[in-house]
Amino acid sequence: MASSNDSSSSGKRFLKQNWQVIYALVLIILVPITIAANTLFVVGRFRTTVDVELQRTSLIIGRLFNVSAMDALDDPAALQAKVDEVAAIIPEIKSLDVLAIDGVDFFVVASLDPKVVDRQAQGQQHILSWSADEAIAYLTKSPRSSASEQMLTPEEARSNERYWGVVMPIHDESGERRYLLSSKISLNVIDELVRSNLFWSYTWLAITMLIVILILGSNTRLFQYAVLFKRLKEVDKMKDDFISMASHELRAPITAIKGYLSLFLEDAFGKIDGKSREVMQTTFSITMHLGGLVEDLLDVSRIEQGRMQFDLEVVAIEDVIEEVVKQMHFEAEKKGLKMEYRRAEQPLPKLNIDVSRFKQTLINLVSNAIKYTPSGEVIITSIVDDSNLVEIKVTDTGLGMSAEQREKLFSKFYRVKTDQTSGIPGTGLGLWITKKIVEQMGGKIYVDSIEKVGTQVSMTFPPAKTTPVKPEPSAEQPPTEEKNPNSIKQDKA
Repeated sequence: MASSNDSSSSGKRFLKQNWQVIYALVLIILVPITIAANTLFVVGRFRTTVDVELQRTSLIIGRLFNVSAMDALDDPAALQAKVDEVAAIIPEIKSLDVLAIDGVDFFVVASLDPKVVDRQAQGQQHILSWSADEAIAYLTKSPRSSASEQMLTPEEARSNERYWGVVMPIHDESGERRYLLSSKISLNVIDELVRSNLFWSYTWLAITMLIVILILGSNTRLFQYAVLFKRLKEVDKMKDDFISMASHELRAPITAIKGYLSLFLEDAFGKIDGKSREVMQTTFSITMHLGGLVEDLLDVSRIEQGRMQFDLEVVAIEDVIEEVVKQMHFEAEKKGLKMEYRRAEQPLPKLNIDVSRFKQTLINLVSNAIKYTPSGEVIITSIVDDSNLVEIKVTDTGLGMSAEQREKLFSKFYRVKTDQTSGIPGTGLGLWITKKIVEQMGGKIYVDSIEKVGTQVSMTFPPAKTTPVKPEPSAEQPPTEEKNPNSIKQDKA
Protein backbone atom coordinates (compact mmCIF):
# COMPACT_ATOMS: atom_id res chain seq x y z
CA MET A 1 0.00 0.00 0.00
CA ALA A 2 2.83 2.36 0.86
CA SER A 3 4.58 1.48 -2.39
CA SER A 4 1.41 2.32 -4.35
CA ASN A 5 1.13 5.69 -2.60
CA ASP A 6 4.79 6.42 -3.30
CA SER A 7 4.34 5.61 -7.00
CA SER A 8 1.25 7.82 -7.19
CA SER A 9 3.08 10.64 -5.45
CA SER A 10 6.09 10.27 -7.76
CA GLY A 11 3.82 10.29 -10.81
CA LYS A 12 2.06 13.46 -9.67
CA ARG A 13 5.39 15.11 -8.94
CA PHE A 14 6.71 14.13 -12.39
CA LEU A 15 3.59 15.53 -14.09
CA LYS A 16 3.82 18.74 -12.10
CA GLN A 17 7.49 19.25 -12.90
CA ASN A 18 7.25 18.33 -16.58
CA TRP A 19 3.73 19.40 -17.57
CA GLN A 20 5.02 21.82 -20.25
CA VAL A 21 6.97 19.08 -22.04
CA ILE A 22 4.06 16.62 -21.76
CA TYR A 23 1.68 19.26 -23.06
CA ALA A 24 3.98 19.92 -26.03
CA LEU A 25 4.22 16.19 -26.81
CA VAL A 26 0.43 15.85 -26.71
CA LEU A 27 0.14 18.77 -29.13
CA ILE A 28 2.79 17.31 -31.43
CA ILE A 29 0.76 14.06 -31.64
CA LEU A 30 -2.78 15.45 -31.48
CA VAL A 31 -2.56 18.41 -33.87
CA PRO A 32 -1.15 16.50 -36.89
CA ILE A 33 -3.61 13.63 -36.31
CA THR A 34 -6.49 16.11 -36.16
CA ILE A 35 -5.36 17.86 -39.35
CA ALA A 36 -4.89 14.53 -41.15
CA ALA A 37 -8.26 13.20 -40.00
CA ASN A 38 -9.99 16.41 -41.04
CA THR A 39 -8.33 16.32 -44.48
CA LEU A 40 -9.20 12.65 -45.02
CA PHE A 41 -12.80 13.28 -43.94
CA VAL A 42 -13.13 16.25 -46.31
CA VAL A 43 -11.54 14.29 -49.16
CA GLY A 44 -13.85 11.33 -48.53
CA ARG A 45 -16.91 13.57 -48.49
CA PHE A 46 -15.68 15.26 -51.66
CA ARG A 47 -15.31 11.94 -53.49
CA THR A 48 -18.74 10.81 -52.34
CA THR A 49 -20.28 14.08 -53.48
CA VAL A 50 -18.57 13.84 -56.87
CA ASP A 51 -19.77 10.24 -57.35
CA VAL A 52 -23.34 11.18 -56.44
CA GLU A 53 -23.30 14.09 -58.86
CA LEU A 54 -21.90 11.89 -61.64
CA GLN A 55 -24.58 9.30 -60.95
CA ARG A 56 -27.28 11.96 -61.23
CA THR A 57 -25.69 13.21 -64.47
CA SER A 58 -25.68 9.70 -65.92
CA LEU A 59 -29.37 9.26 -65.07
CA ILE A 60 -30.18 12.63 -66.60
CA ILE A 61 -28.42 11.59 -69.82
CA GLY A 62 -30.59 8.47 -69.93
CA ARG A 63 -33.78 10.46 -69.41
CA LEU A 64 -32.77 12.95 -72.10
CA PHE A 65 -32.23 10.06 -74.52
CA ASN A 66 -35.68 8.73 -73.66
CA VAL A 67 -37.24 12.11 -74.49
CA SER A 68 -35.24 12.66 -77.67
CA ALA A 69 -35.94 9.13 -78.97
CA MET A 70 -39.67 9.22 -78.28
CA ASP A 71 -40.59 9.59 -81.97
CA ALA A 72 -38.16 6.86 -83.13
CA LEU A 73 -39.35 3.99 -80.97
CA ASP A 74 -41.13 2.23 -83.85
CA ASP A 75 -38.22 2.56 -86.29
CA PRO A 76 -35.02 0.60 -85.38
CA ALA A 77 -33.01 2.55 -87.97
CA ALA A 78 -34.12 5.90 -86.53
CA LEU A 79 -33.40 4.54 -83.05
CA GLN A 80 -29.86 3.61 -84.15
CA ALA A 81 -29.42 7.13 -85.54
CA LYS A 82 -30.45 8.60 -82.16
CA VAL A 83 -27.91 6.38 -80.41
CA ASP A 84 -25.14 7.57 -82.72
CA GLU A 85 -26.23 11.20 -82.33
CA VAL A 86 -26.23 11.12 -78.54
CA ALA A 87 -22.83 9.36 -78.43
CA ALA A 88 -21.38 12.00 -80.76
CA ILE A 89 -22.64 14.81 -78.52
CA ILE A 90 -21.43 13.18 -75.27
CA PRO A 91 -17.99 11.62 -75.85
CA GLU A 92 -17.91 10.23 -72.28
CA ILE A 93 -20.48 7.59 -73.36
CA LYS A 94 -18.47 4.41 -74.02
CA SER A 95 -21.38 2.04 -74.69
CA LEU A 96 -25.06 2.71 -75.39
CA ASP A 97 -27.51 -0.12 -76.11
CA VAL A 98 -31.25 -0.14 -76.67
CA LEU A 99 -32.66 -3.50 -75.56
CA ALA A 100 -35.96 -5.16 -76.39
CA ILE A 101 -37.50 -7.87 -74.21
CA ASP A 102 -38.46 -11.25 -75.58
CA GLY A 103 -39.97 -13.34 -72.85
CA VAL A 104 -37.40 -13.15 -70.10
CA ASP A 105 -34.44 -12.32 -72.32
CA PHE A 106 -33.21 -9.00 -73.66
CA PHE A 107 -31.81 -8.47 -77.16
CA VAL A 108 -29.89 -5.50 -78.56
CA VAL A 109 -31.97 -3.41 -80.99
CA ALA A 110 -29.55 -0.49 -81.45
CA SER A 111 -25.99 0.00 -80.19
CA LEU A 112 -22.82 1.98 -80.59
CA ASP A 113 -21.22 -1.35 -81.44
CA PRO A 114 -23.00 -2.63 -84.62
CA LYS A 115 -21.59 -6.11 -84.05
CA VAL A 116 -23.76 -6.74 -80.98
CA VAL A 117 -27.11 -5.81 -82.62
CA ASP A 118 -29.61 -8.71 -82.28
CA ARG A 119 -27.41 -10.35 -79.68
CA GLN A 120 -28.66 -11.26 -76.24
CA ALA A 121 -27.76 -8.81 -73.45
CA GLN A 122 -26.16 -9.99 -70.22
CA GLY A 123 -26.73 -8.60 -66.74
CA GLN A 124 -29.00 -9.14 -63.75
CA GLN A 125 -29.58 -5.39 -63.53
CA HIS A 126 -31.65 -5.51 -66.74
CA ILE A 127 -34.26 -7.73 -65.15
CA LEU A 128 -34.29 -5.66 -61.93
CA SER A 129 -34.71 -2.35 -63.77
CA TRP A 130 -37.47 -3.71 -66.06
CA SER A 131 -39.34 -5.37 -63.20
CA ALA A 132 -39.19 -2.32 -60.94
CA ASP A 133 -39.72 0.07 -63.84
CA GLU A 134 -37.05 2.38 -62.54
CA ALA A 135 -33.51 3.40 -63.32
CA ILE A 136 -30.53 1.59 -61.82
CA ALA A 137 -27.02 3.10 -61.68
CA TYR A 138 -23.94 1.10 -60.74
CA LEU A 139 -20.14 1.51 -60.85
CA THR A 140 -18.12 -0.81 -63.05
CA LYS A 141 -14.68 -1.09 -64.58
CA SER A 142 -15.95 -2.57 -67.86
CA PRO A 143 -16.71 -0.19 -70.75
CA ARG A 144 -18.15 -2.97 -72.94
CA SER A 145 -21.64 -3.31 -74.34
CA SER A 146 -24.21 -5.20 -72.31
CA ALA A 147 -24.29 -7.82 -75.06
CA SER A 148 -20.61 -8.59 -74.51
CA GLU A 149 -20.59 -8.19 -70.72
CA GLN A 150 -18.53 -10.95 -69.16
CA MET A 151 -16.05 -11.27 -66.33
CA LEU A 152 -13.51 -8.44 -66.13
CA THR A 153 -10.29 -9.00 -67.99
CA PRO A 154 -7.02 -8.75 -66.00
CA GLU A 155 -6.29 -5.42 -67.71
CA GLU A 156 -9.70 -4.04 -66.73
CA ALA A 157 -9.28 -5.28 -63.19
CA ARG A 158 -5.94 -3.51 -62.84
CA SER A 159 -7.17 -0.34 -64.51
CA ASN A 160 -8.06 2.79 -62.50
CA GLU A 161 -10.76 3.76 -64.96
CA ARG A 162 -14.33 3.71 -63.70
CA TYR A 163 -17.69 3.87 -65.46
CA TRP A 164 -21.20 4.61 -64.36
CA GLY A 165 -23.50 1.95 -65.73
CA VAL A 166 -27.09 3.11 -66.16
CA VAL A 167 -30.01 0.79 -66.93
CA MET A 168 -33.44 2.37 -67.28
CA PRO A 169 -36.74 1.64 -69.07
CA ILE A 170 -37.68 3.70 -72.17
CA HIS A 171 -41.35 4.68 -72.30
CA ASP A 172 -43.50 5.81 -75.17
CA GLU A 173 -45.82 8.80 -75.12
CA SER A 174 -48.51 6.82 -73.31
CA GLY A 175 -46.03 5.85 -70.58
CA GLU A 176 -45.82 2.22 -71.62
CA ARG A 177 -42.48 0.47 -71.37
CA ARG A 178 -41.05 -0.23 -74.81
CA TYR A 179 -37.30 -0.71 -74.47
CA LEU A 180 -34.51 -0.84 -71.94
CA LEU A 181 -31.58 1.57 -72.21
CA SER A 182 -28.17 0.29 -71.08
CA SER A 183 -25.21 2.72 -71.08
CA LYS A 184 -21.67 3.03 -69.77
CA ILE A 185 -20.42 6.56 -69.10
CA SER A 186 -16.67 7.10 -68.49
CA LEU A 187 -15.54 8.85 -65.31
CA ASN A 188 -11.95 9.13 -66.50
CA VAL A 189 -11.85 12.95 -66.90
CA ILE A 190 -13.50 13.53 -63.55
CA ASP A 191 -11.36 10.91 -61.83
CA GLU A 192 -8.20 12.51 -63.22
CA LEU A 193 -9.28 15.87 -61.82
CA VAL A 194 -10.16 14.28 -58.51
CA ARG A 195 -6.85 12.44 -58.37
CA SER A 196 -4.99 15.67 -59.14
CA ASN A 197 -6.92 17.51 -56.43
CA LEU A 198 -6.31 14.69 -53.98
CA PHE A 199 -2.59 14.66 -54.79
CA TRP A 200 -2.28 18.35 -54.02
CA SER A 201 -4.55 17.99 -50.98
CA TYR A 202 -2.32 15.28 -49.55
CA THR A 203 0.81 17.22 -50.53
CA TRP A 204 -0.38 20.32 -48.71
CA LEU A 205 -1.50 18.14 -45.82
CA ALA A 206 2.03 16.76 -45.55
CA ILE A 207 3.54 20.26 -45.78
CA THR A 208 1.07 21.59 -43.19
CA MET A 209 1.80 18.74 -40.82
CA LEU A 210 5.54 19.30 -41.24
CA ILE A 211 5.14 23.02 -40.50
CA VAL A 212 2.93 22.28 -37.48
CA ILE A 213 5.42 19.75 -36.16
CA LEU A 214 8.27 22.25 -36.60
CA ILE A 215 6.24 24.96 -34.85
CA LEU A 216 5.30 22.63 -32.02
CA GLY A 217 8.91 21.49 -31.79
CA SER A 218 9.98 25.11 -31.55
CA ASN A 219 7.31 25.74 -28.93
CA THR A 220 8.60 22.75 -27.03
CA ARG A 221 12.01 24.40 -26.91
CA LEU A 222 10.29 27.61 -25.83
CA PHE A 223 8.59 25.66 -23.05
CA GLN A 224 11.97 24.31 -22.05
CA TYR A 225 13.42 27.81 -22.12
CA ALA A 226 10.48 29.03 -20.05
CA VAL A 227 11.08 26.28 -17.50
CA LEU A 228 14.80 27.09 -17.50
CA PHE A 229 14.06 30.81 -17.13
CA LYS A 230 11.69 30.09 -14.25
CA ARG A 231 14.33 28.00 -12.53
CA LEU A 232 16.96 30.67 -13.11
CA LYS A 233 14.59 33.22 -11.56
CA GLU A 234 14.16 30.92 -8.58
CA VAL A 235 17.92 30.49 -8.26
CA ASP A 236 18.40 34.25 -8.62
CA LYS A 237 15.84 34.86 -5.88
CA MET A 238 17.55 32.30 -3.68
CA LYS A 239 20.84 34.08 -4.32
CA ASP A 240 19.32 37.46 -3.42
CA ASP A 241 17.73 36.00 -0.28
CA PHE A 242 21.02 34.40 0.71
CA ILE A 243 22.98 37.62 0.14
CA SER A 244 20.42 39.58 2.15
CA MET A 245 20.44 37.05 5.01
CA ALA A 246 24.22 36.66 5.02
CA SER A 247 24.74 40.43 4.97
CA HIS A 248 22.38 40.88 7.90
CA GLU A 249 24.09 38.12 9.83
CA LEU A 250 27.54 39.60 9.12
CA ARG A 251 26.60 43.16 9.98
CA ALA A 252 26.20 42.56 13.74
CA PRO A 253 29.57 40.84 14.39
CA ILE A 254 31.40 43.30 12.12
CA THR A 255 29.87 46.21 14.04
CA ALA A 256 30.94 44.60 17.33
CA ILE A 257 34.49 44.04 16.05
CA LYS A 258 34.74 47.64 14.89
CA GLY A 259 33.52 48.81 18.28
CA TYR A 260 36.06 46.78 20.23
CA LEU A 261 38.91 47.75 17.89
CA SER A 262 37.94 51.39 18.26
CA LEU A 263 38.05 51.05 22.05
CA PHE A 264 41.49 49.46 21.86
CA LEU A 265 42.77 52.24 19.59
CA GLU A 266 41.36 54.83 22.01
CA ASP A 267 43.36 53.16 24.84
CA ALA A 268 40.16 52.26 26.70
CA PHE A 269 41.79 49.02 27.93
CA GLY A 270 45.23 50.41 28.44
CA LYS A 271 47.80 52.12 26.28
CA ILE A 272 48.89 50.29 23.13
CA ASP A 273 52.13 51.29 21.40
CA GLY A 274 54.40 50.25 18.60
CA LYS A 275 53.73 47.15 16.58
CA SER A 276 50.54 46.27 18.47
CA ARG A 277 48.92 49.61 17.61
CA GLU A 278 49.99 49.26 13.97
CA VAL A 279 48.46 45.78 13.73
CA MET A 280 45.31 46.99 15.48
CA GLN A 281 45.00 49.94 13.10
CA THR A 282 45.41 47.66 10.08
CA THR A 283 42.77 45.29 11.45
CA PHE A 284 40.43 48.20 12.01
CA SER A 285 40.89 49.36 8.39
CA ILE A 286 40.20 45.84 7.09
CA THR A 287 37.08 45.62 9.24
CA MET A 288 35.86 48.97 7.95
CA HIS A 289 36.36 47.74 4.37
CA LEU A 290 34.52 44.51 5.14
CA GLY A 291 31.67 46.50 6.71
CA GLY A 292 31.45 48.63 3.56
CA LEU A 293 31.27 45.48 1.42
CA VAL A 294 28.41 44.12 3.55
CA GLU A 295 26.53 47.41 3.19
CA ASP A 296 27.07 47.31 -0.58
CA LEU A 297 25.67 43.78 -0.75
CA LEU A 298 22.65 44.85 1.32
CA ASP A 299 22.01 47.77 -1.05
CA VAL A 300 22.29 45.50 -4.09
CA SER A 301 19.78 43.12 -2.51
CA ARG A 302 17.38 45.97 -1.67
CA ILE A 303 17.56 47.43 -5.18
CA GLU A 304 17.13 44.12 -7.01
CA GLN A 305 14.20 43.10 -4.80
CA GLY A 306 12.59 46.54 -4.95
CA ARG A 307 12.88 47.02 -1.20
CA MET A 308 14.98 50.20 -1.10
CA GLN A 309 12.89 52.99 0.36
CA PHE A 310 13.30 56.72 -0.21
CA ASP A 311 12.18 59.38 2.26
CA LEU A 312 11.71 62.23 -0.18
CA GLU A 313 11.71 65.82 1.04
CA VAL A 314 12.24 69.23 -0.49
CA VAL A 315 15.70 70.48 0.50
CA ALA A 316 18.26 73.14 -0.42
CA ILE A 317 21.06 71.06 -1.90
CA GLU A 318 24.01 73.44 -1.39
CA ASP A 319 24.22 72.82 2.36
CA VAL A 320 24.10 69.03 1.84
CA ILE A 321 26.96 69.24 -0.68
CA GLU A 322 28.95 71.45 1.66
CA GLU A 323 28.53 68.89 4.45
CA VAL A 324 29.81 66.03 2.24
CA VAL A 325 32.81 68.11 1.09
CA LYS A 326 33.78 68.79 4.69
CA GLN A 327 33.38 65.12 5.54
CA MET A 328 35.66 64.03 2.66
CA HIS A 329 38.18 66.88 2.98
CA PHE A 330 40.46 64.89 5.30
CA GLU A 331 40.74 62.04 2.75
CA ALA A 332 41.87 64.51 0.08
CA GLU A 333 44.41 66.12 2.40
CA LYS A 334 45.98 62.72 3.19
CA LYS A 335 46.85 62.36 -0.52
CA GLY A 336 47.92 65.95 -0.89
CA LEU A 337 45.01 66.82 -3.15
CA LYS A 338 43.24 70.15 -3.39
CA MET A 339 39.47 69.83 -2.94
CA GLU A 340 36.86 72.56 -2.95
CA TYR A 341 33.18 73.16 -3.58
CA ARG A 342 32.30 75.88 -6.07
CA ARG A 343 28.76 77.09 -5.50
CA ALA A 344 26.55 78.44 -8.25
CA GLU A 345 26.36 82.22 -8.49
CA GLN A 346 22.63 82.13 -7.86
CA PRO A 347 20.90 79.95 -5.23
CA LEU A 348 19.94 76.59 -6.67
CA PRO A 349 16.29 75.45 -6.84
CA LYS A 350 15.31 73.06 -4.10
CA LEU A 351 15.29 69.35 -4.92
CA ASN A 352 12.80 66.63 -4.05
CA ILE A 353 15.24 63.94 -2.83
CA ASP A 354 16.16 61.58 -0.02
CA VAL A 355 18.96 63.46 1.74
CA SER A 356 20.75 60.42 3.15
CA ARG A 357 20.68 58.62 -0.21
CA PHE A 358 21.91 61.74 -1.97
CA LYS A 359 24.82 61.96 0.48
CA GLN A 360 25.53 58.30 -0.20
CA THR A 361 25.85 58.90 -3.94
CA LEU A 362 27.94 62.07 -3.60
CA ILE A 363 30.28 60.48 -1.04
CA ASN A 364 30.88 57.60 -3.42
CA LEU A 365 31.66 59.90 -6.37
CA VAL A 366 33.99 62.11 -4.35
CA SER A 367 35.68 59.07 -2.78
CA ASN A 368 36.27 57.56 -6.24
CA ALA A 369 37.69 60.84 -7.51
CA ILE A 370 40.13 60.94 -4.58
CA LYS A 371 41.16 57.29 -5.01
CA TYR A 372 41.88 57.59 -8.71
CA THR A 373 43.66 60.96 -8.59
CA PRO A 374 47.38 60.57 -7.75
CA SER A 375 47.94 64.32 -7.72
CA GLY A 376 46.08 67.51 -8.53
CA GLU A 377 42.60 68.45 -7.40
CA VAL A 378 39.01 67.32 -6.97
CA ILE A 379 36.42 70.01 -7.65
CA ILE A 380 32.69 69.79 -6.85
CA THR A 381 30.44 72.29 -8.63
CA SER A 382 26.69 72.85 -8.73
CA ILE A 383 24.83 74.78 -11.45
CA VAL A 384 21.49 75.06 -13.20
CA ASP A 385 21.99 73.84 -16.77
CA ASP A 386 20.28 74.97 -19.98
CA SER A 387 17.39 72.53 -19.38
CA ASN A 388 16.69 74.08 -15.94
CA LEU A 389 18.03 70.95 -14.23
CA VAL A 390 20.20 71.11 -11.15
CA GLU A 391 23.58 69.60 -12.05
CA ILE A 392 26.21 68.48 -9.54
CA LYS A 393 29.64 67.76 -11.03
CA VAL A 394 32.60 65.95 -9.48
CA THR A 395 35.74 66.70 -11.53
CA ASP A 396 39.19 65.29 -10.91
CA THR A 397 42.62 65.40 -12.55
CA GLY A 398 43.19 61.68 -12.14
CA LEU A 399 43.88 58.67 -14.32
CA GLY A 400 40.89 59.02 -16.63
CA MET A 401 39.32 56.29 -18.78
CA SER A 402 39.01 55.19 -22.38
CA ALA A 403 35.73 55.33 -24.30
CA GLU A 404 35.27 51.56 -23.93
CA GLN A 405 35.80 51.75 -20.19
CA ARG A 406 33.31 54.60 -19.87
CA GLU A 407 30.58 52.50 -21.54
CA LYS A 408 30.96 49.76 -18.90
CA LEU A 409 31.58 52.04 -15.93
CA PHE A 410 28.10 51.68 -14.37
CA SER A 411 27.87 47.90 -14.89
CA LYS A 412 27.63 45.68 -11.87
CA PHE A 413 31.03 44.34 -10.69
CA TYR A 414 32.92 46.22 -13.42
CA ARG A 415 36.21 47.83 -12.47
CA VAL A 416 38.74 49.68 -14.59
CA LYS A 417 41.72 47.34 -14.74
CA THR A 418 45.09 48.83 -15.63
CA ASP A 419 48.56 48.70 -14.16
CA GLN A 420 47.83 51.95 -12.35
CA THR A 421 44.54 50.73 -10.80
CA SER A 422 45.63 47.20 -9.86
CA GLY A 423 46.47 48.19 -6.28
CA ILE A 424 43.26 50.16 -5.66
CA PRO A 425 40.67 48.10 -3.73
CA GLY A 426 37.03 47.89 -4.80
CA THR A 427 34.15 45.51 -5.60
CA GLY A 428 32.68 47.11 -8.73
CA LEU A 429 29.33 47.69 -7.01
CA GLY A 430 29.61 51.30 -5.89
CA LEU A 431 28.85 53.11 -9.15
CA TRP A 432 26.14 50.59 -10.10
CA ILE A 433 24.38 51.30 -6.79
CA THR A 434 24.94 55.04 -7.24
CA LYS A 435 23.32 55.00 -10.69
CA LYS A 436 20.30 53.04 -9.44
CA ILE A 437 19.77 55.40 -6.50
CA VAL A 438 20.08 58.52 -8.67
CA GLU A 439 17.59 57.15 -11.19
CA GLN A 440 15.09 56.13 -8.50
CA MET A 441 15.18 59.70 -7.18
CA GLY A 442 14.28 60.96 -10.67
CA GLY A 443 17.80 61.99 -11.70
CA LYS A 444 20.37 60.94 -14.27
CA ILE A 445 24.10 60.37 -14.09
CA TYR A 446 26.73 60.89 -16.79
CA VAL A 447 30.48 60.45 -17.09
CA ASP A 448 33.05 62.16 -19.28
CA SER A 449 36.69 61.16 -19.11
CA ILE A 450 39.99 61.42 -20.95
CA GLU A 451 42.85 59.05 -20.21
CA LYS A 452 45.70 60.66 -18.21
CA VAL A 453 43.72 63.92 -18.03
CA GLY A 454 40.85 63.32 -15.64
CA THR A 455 37.21 62.39 -15.15
CA GLN A 456 34.00 64.34 -14.63
CA VAL A 457 30.87 62.66 -13.28
CA SER A 458 27.63 64.66 -13.39
CA MET A 459 24.31 64.11 -11.64
CA THR A 460 21.23 66.04 -12.77
CA PHE A 461 17.93 66.39 -10.90
CA PRO A 462 14.72 68.24 -11.78
CA PRO A 463 13.81 71.04 -9.37
CA ALA A 464 11.06 70.31 -6.83
CA LYS A 465 7.60 71.51 -7.88
CA THR A 466 5.38 70.43 -5.01
CA THR A 467 5.80 69.23 -1.47
CA PRO A 468 6.37 65.48 -1.78
CA VAL A 469 4.22 62.85 -0.14
CA LYS A 470 6.46 60.27 1.44
CA PRO A 471 5.75 56.83 -0.06
CA GLU A 472 4.47 54.13 2.27
CA PRO A 473 5.82 50.59 1.94
CA SER A 474 3.38 48.20 0.30
CA ALA A 475 2.48 44.80 1.65
CA GLU A 476 4.70 43.22 -0.98
CA GLN A 477 7.65 45.46 -0.20
CA PRO A 478 8.52 45.34 3.51
CA PRO A 479 10.36 48.29 5.05
CA THR A 480 14.09 48.22 4.59
CA GLU A 481 16.65 48.36 7.30
CA GLU A 482 18.13 51.60 8.49
CA LYS A 483 20.13 53.39 5.81
CA ASN A 484 23.79 54.17 6.13
CA PRO A 485 24.80 57.16 3.99
CA ASN A 486 28.34 55.81 3.87
CA SER A 487 27.30 52.33 2.69
CA ILE A 488 28.77 52.87 -0.77
CA LYS A 489 32.45 52.63 -0.13
CA GLN A 490 35.37 53.85 -2.14
CA ASP A 491 34.84 51.91 -5.34
CA LYS A 492 35.67 52.93 -8.89
CA ALA A 493 33.34 51.02 -11.28
